[in-house]
Amino acid sequence: MEFLFRHLFVLMFAVCMLPVLSACGTKKPKPSPEAVIDFGSSSIYTEAERNNAVLLIKDKFASFTGDCELHSIRYAGDEANNEENLKWLNSLREARSDIPPEDVGKEYVQVAEFLMDFHSPVEDGPYAWEPDMEYKDYQWWLARLKDGEWEVVSWGY
Repeated sequence: MEFLFRHLFVLMFAVCMLPVLSACGTKKPKPSPEAVIDFGSSSIYTEAERNNAVLLIKDKFASFTGDCELHSIRYAGDEANNEENLKWLNSLREARSDIPPEDVGKEYVQVAEFLMDFHSPVEDGPYAWEPDMEYKDYQWWLARLKDGEWEVVSWGY
């Protein structure tokens, strides 16, 4: 009888510990709190225009983030909309091969910069980020053609 109880105890212990032991060595992403969005103020863009830009950023970020934890996105200010940044983003546009034929030769007329804080995935992945690290003031550059919608043109430091 003691033999049976001993084996039954070992079996029950193993069944109870299996889920715990199978989770060992795997890292789970941290639960993401709701990201803080700061639209700032602008004399150029409406809050709706800045909100549309944030939605594009969030969509693009979600498409390649893995298990990132987004903390915040904030508008960097109107001063980013200048000739130097327009020239830079238009040079990036010229290098693209996916421009629709009707938009070839057109140039961006407005620029907006947003900054993001996030935590990179715990596991190393196909991203240029260091794993399990806080990123602050990660830049997102958007631009648009005359009468056009925002496009995410560049991101990173």
